[in-house]
Amino acid sequence: MDAKRKYTRLVEKVKHDLESDEAFFKKIKERNRNQEKYKELWEKVNIDEVVKKFAPGSEPIINENGKIIFKTPNSNIQVVAEATIGSVRIQDLTMEEGREYLDLNGNRMNNITENGKTRGLPKKEYELKTHFRIKKLNEM
Repeated sequence: MDAKRKYTRLVEKVKHDLESDEAFFKKIKERNRNQEKYKELWEKVNIDEVVKKFAPGSEPIINENGKIIFKTPNSNIQVVAEATIGSVRIQDLTMEEGREYLDLNGNRMNNITENGKTRGLPKKEYELKTHFRIKKLNEM
């Protein structure tokens, strides 16, 4: 439960920073407004397992956008946790911005194969397959 403990500690820091910075609060609130609509549809995950798989041994930091980043040095993958909404994503830093997030198996989610045919994945489906809700401590 190491990653969960570190995540929880940093969430408190982000929330404290939000209370003291109105511009930062507005920015985060706007970003979360869209995510709130869909978070109930996201698969729940154990953040310890996600970090162990994609960013082992990492020490989380808070970036300038208030996101908690777990990244192993010299890795092209990082785990990005949204402190204020309780979500996590897996980001491939080698991919260009826009479709740089992966599923829980580390797969790119640009296309999907159905009935033997490949089609592009619409943005809404992409978002659902690459956003995950962080389980609460009592759910782990």
